[in-house]
Amino acid sequence: MRMKRAAWLLWQLPQSLLALCLRYCLRIASQDTHRGKTVFFFSGSAWLSGVSLGEFIFLPIRCQGDRATIAHEIGHSIQSRMLGPLYLLAVGIPSAVFNNLWDRLFHKSWGYQERIQWYYSRYPEAWADSLGGVRRQA
Repeated sequence: MRMKRAAWLLWQLPQSLLALCLRYCLRIASQDTHRGKTVFFFSGSAWLSGVSLGEFIFLPIRCQGDRATIAHEIGHSIQSRMLGPLYLLAVGIPSAVFNNLWDRLFHKSWGYQERIQWYYSRYPEAWADSLGGVRRQA
C-alpha cells in the first residue's frame, strides 16, 4: 500500500511540492481531515477560496460543511490523478488565471449568481464538477 501511495505522489510530484509550500505559507499544522486518499486542509486565510494540488485540498474554514465545494475539489483531485505532471498546465493554470483572474477583472458588474454560473460552466471547472458528482442548477 505504501508503494502505491509513493507512486501517486511521484506521478503528482509538482502538485505535491506546491501543496507542501502552500501548507507552510498558510502555517497549517494539524487542521487536516482525511477522506479516502485525499487530505483536506482548512484554513482561516482570507484570500483562500479552494485549491487542489494532487491529493491535497486547501479550503477556507467556511467550506467545511459545503458538500458541493468539497465534491468539486475532489473532482480536481481526480483530474490530477488522470493528468499527473500535466495537471498544472492543463487544469491549474487555466483555472487560476483564466477563470479566477478573468472573472475578477472583467465581470465586476455581474451579480453573484451570474458570476458563479459563468465560473462553473468553464473548462476545467465543469469537468471537475462532473468528476466530483456535482449537479449545479442552470
